Amino acid sequence: MSRIQLALNVSDIDQAVEFYSKLFAAEPAKRKPGYANFAIADPPLKLVLIEGAVGGTLNHLGVEVDTAPEVEAAESRLSGDGLDTTGVDDLLLRPQDRNVGHRPRRRPLGGLRQDRRRRADDQLAARRRRLSLSLSLGRRLSLGQQLLLRRSPTPLQPTPLQPDTLRPGALSGGRAAVAEALGTGLLVAVVVGSGITAQRLSPDDLGLQLLQNSLATGAGLAALIAVFEPVSGAHFNPVVTLIDWFGGAIRSATATAYIAAQILGAGLGCMIANLMFDLDAVAVSHTERSSSGVWLGEVIATFGLMMVILGLGRTGRARFAPFAVGGYITAAYWFTSSTSFANPAVTLGRTLTDTFTGIAPSSAAPFIAFQLIGGTLAFALSRYLHPSTHPSTERPTKPGAAQ
Repeated sequence: MSRIQLALNVSDIDQAVEFYSKLFAAEPAKRKPGYANFAIADPPLKLVLIEGAVGGTLNHLGVEVDTAPEVEAAESRLSGDGLDTTGVDDLLLRPQDRNVGHRPRRRPLGGLRQDRRRRADDQLAARRRRLSLSLSLGRRLSLGQQLLLRRSPTPLQPTPLQPDTLRPGALSGGRAAVAEALGTGLLVAVVVGSGITAQRLSPDDLGLQLLQNSLATGAGLAALIAVFEPVSGAHFNPVVTLIDWFGGAIRSATATAYIAAQILGAGLGCMIANLMFDLDAVAVSHTERSSSGVWLGEVIATFGLMMVILGLGRTGRARFAPFAVGGYITAAYWFTSSTSFANPAVTLGRTLTDTFTGIAPSSAAPFIAFQLIGGTLAFALSRYLHPSTHPSTERPTKPGAAQ
């Protein structure tokens, strides 16, 4: 007997199970964290629910059949109609090499336990016996674009979702630290360099200077995240690193190396920007940025940045981080009174330039303190808004930084 297999992505597995249990007046045939399936007799249907970031979308559509010839006939028909298929993939397991017809009359000690193990092996082999046929029409297929034909009615495990981000330590720790130093240094060079250019091109128009500086920073930040995220997660920001460490995503040694690399990179990036414009490598800033309004602006700037990063990371959408983070920082330049530093390493680096983007050392310490407050508030609220992470983002490296 054949039956339709319909797999749906749902945003909340508990609510989905409750709904479909009432709809079909049946309990799930199988249930585990992030996954459930229903075996409906009338009409013949196997409904699979997979918890994901985007609910209400199709994961896959299939037909389960009883015999291999049915699969082969379907494959032949689809190929004849010009649909590109992966072909028939027979995954039948070879029987174990053992004498099942001639057993000793007397069972040795522990024979009962061996029989139980043998039966368990047979059950596992039965679960793995399947014949599948699928259309190779792209990575993400819409309704009607994927066909899964299985000859075993036994519930099968769904293919796990591919992660959106790399786990910490995917590459060597030294390489990741270098990436953090290089990325943070280039980010500060973009911020300081574009600020100097804006100051020289529009000396009498502060609004135009800020516009030029913000656009360059947002675009540069997006590009840097896209480039360095596969190597280190593209933190470029001690607040991001501390949140990752506190959440258990990275080890203490990794967090320490990241933060040291970020601070070193920020200082070198500022010095290089100064030298590019024929200024002294180190020119301590005299720009005071100290007032209650500016400090509140820095809390809001960092809070918003962390909410963007954590919201994307905890819902499996970290692939949007380059554009979302770059866009937020561009906007935060304008709606915050502090022009959105939102990054302790970059704040320290910008004390070394007495130009448009500089900040006096006496103002840096309060800025950093309020940045940490904003990050802490965002961490707590993101856990409330997103109590469970998407299956593809279990312990992810969260990309992102500020200007």
